[in-house]
Amino acid sequence: MKSHFILLTAFCLVLLSLPAAACTGLVLQDDERVLVGNNEDWFNPRTKIWFIQPAGDRYGSVIFGFDNYYPQGGMNQKGLFFDGFALKSKPVEEPAAKPRFRGNLIKEVMATCGTVAEALALFDRYSLGFMDHFQLFFADATGDAAIVEANAVVRKQGDHQVVTNFRQSETDPGKISCWRYLTAQKLLADCGDDRLDCIRDILAATHNEGDYPTLYSNIYDLTARRVHVYHFQDFNEAVVIDLENELAREPGVIDLPALFPHNAAAQAYNNKVTSLKKEYVHDAPHFVVRYPGVYVADEPLDDSQVFLSKSRVGDVPVLTVSVTPAAADMPLSMVGGRFYAPRLRALGKQVTVVSNRPTRLIDGSEAYETRLAWRWQGKIKVNSLVLSAIRDNQLVNVALHNTGDLDYLIHIPYSLRFE
Repeated sequence: MKSHFILLTAFCLVLLSLPAAACTGLVLQDDERVLVGNNEDWFNPRTKIWFIQPAGDRYGSVIFGFDNYYPQGGMNQKGLFFDGFALKSKPVEEPAAKPRFRGNLIKEVMATCGTVAEALALFDRYSLGFMDHFQLFFADATGDAAIVEANAVVRKQGDHQVVTNFRQSETDPGKISCWRYLTAQKLLADCGDDRLDCIRDILAATHNEGDYPTLYSNIYDLTARRVHVYHFQDFNEAVVIDLENELAREPGVIDLPALFPHNAAAQAYNNKVTSLKKEYVHDAPHFVVRYPGVYVADEPLDDSQVFLSKSRVGDVPVLTVSVTPAAADMPLSMVGGRFYAPRLRALGKQVTVVSNRPTRLIDGSEAYETRLAWRWQGKIKVNSLVLSAIRDNQLVNVALHNTGDLDYLIHIPYSLRFE
């Protein structure tokens, strides 16, 4: 039996360390303020805003991201901004004299640095081998800005800088083909006096649709420490976040879509990634599990697993179905903790049973729902929901695994129906 009985080979957890797949960012400076715009293009509609409180000499921040709470972009109290941009993966030569930072280097920068120069100095102390598939964009309230690649830094020249998803240090400016980069540069050249409206129009012109749509867009005023937030390509409706005011409140997490009126396009995309359009049908015992149309079936990873599928646009979440003989001495209530959790320990660490409760399927069959939290390779947090049932002396486990929330997808395992 293969050791990777479930899902989590390297293909399915890129979300934890990979910034959004196709994004656009720019900084524009004038005599009065420094403005930064960014489009966040990705497949996961579970967008979040959270705040990191100041502590001692460590700065507070507003952070934007998804339901796995890996920072995708943000701004700190000193007006330092960052955002991440995915790149085609490329091996990085790591200098032997520089160690890797123990922890999250981006979080450390935002907590301890107030300017781009300070951020670059901190990055220069460490190996950036982990940045083989993304680059970072920094800007500050003085107007300084820079793109940080794993082995190069591209500094802002003049009053603006644009970044998308290619390595500018390796690209002849006359051969740049990214339409979003070219569009932003052209529109920047025609900016009038209203710089905020100009950036908004650039973000609207470079937004993405399809499998990786623009989920939210931001315009940061680094001078005033404010963020103008737009949801799912609607550039007529903005919510303004004042960082200092928010840090004075109780800390918490905000569902970004909840800040805005109903957005039909966002709802349509939500339906696309969650509606149950496909079926897996199993014989002996005979049951059906339904799953979203954006998922694709993959080869099972061991002899007990009969079905595996993952989202074709992001690889996670992952759905697995396994069928094994039911042990006579194990009650259904113990399956999650005594049968499933040990198998997760073969893949990761810190496996914890979060909850375990009796439930019923849509056909009335008795079942147990077990939720587990664990860390793949000891560091990447995964949430799993296992729905267990017995039919014809066979144990059926339908499991959903995600690096973020599970509740909005709970209808997938609960679609299990015996016939």
